[in-house]
Amino acid sequence: QTVTWAPDKDRAILEYPDGSKILYNFATKQQSTLPSHWEDFSFSPDSGQIVSKSYALDPENNWLVVSKDDGSQATALESIGDNGDTVYSDWSPNNQIVAMYTQGLDFNRQELYFVGLNGENFKSTVIEGRGFQPLWSSEGERLLYSVYSTDSNLNPKLWVVDAKGDNISQNRQSLSISTWASKCTFSSDTVVYCAVPQSLERGAGLFPELADQTQDDLYKINLKTGTQELVAVPDSAYNISKLMVS
Repeated sequence: QTVTWAPDKDRAILEYPDGSKILYNFATKQQSTLPSHWEDFSFSPDSGQIVSKSYALDPENNWLVVSKDDGSQATALESIGDNGDTVYSDWSPNNQIVAMYTQGLDFNRQELYFVGLNGENFKSTVIEGRGFQPLWSSEGERLLYSVYSTDSNLNPKLWVVDAKGDNISQNRQSLSISTWASKCTFSSDTVVYCAVPQSLERGAGLFPELADQTQDDLYKINLKTGTQELVAVPDSAYNISKLMVS
């Protein structure tokens, strides 16, 4: 049902409709069973560890958990209580941050906090909308994200912000492109490719299913210069859900 690939592409976490979850190593052809109550997986840059959300019957026992890739040597990192929907497992490529969480300021704004492995007191940053979807740049220097707000007709808009150390929250800017971060991929720390719907119904950020059949174009965005280049218009009405750069 869901596959989460490790950065080394030799292993992946496979999640099945019955709730079972396994780590499969394609290089060694070995598999390990992961706890079924773990969700939202993300691999460390070296592929040897994972971060996930561990859910229990009692919300007081819900935790952000770090373990080896096979689920062994698990360590509780942060309590998430009943706020799991606003916690995002997303290990940064520079190994500095393993997850993020948001707290609402008003309908159009949230505070975004960063979680490290050692209780670091990272800066936070304000994000201008709801429906947060993050995507780390290749080196973990910047964070691309999409959010929707009343200012965008409740449609997703791409933003970018510095997200490393003391630079967190600096150089935040809107890219003025209506798509989701999940439809983008980085080819370097400053160049990102995105599938951009030719049109979106109002409220697609709130109801993503409205965009299931959109016709998407491909754009190349240089975050250093701010240039945006239309690189491909598919020869048919294709909806693109995942981009990869070889």
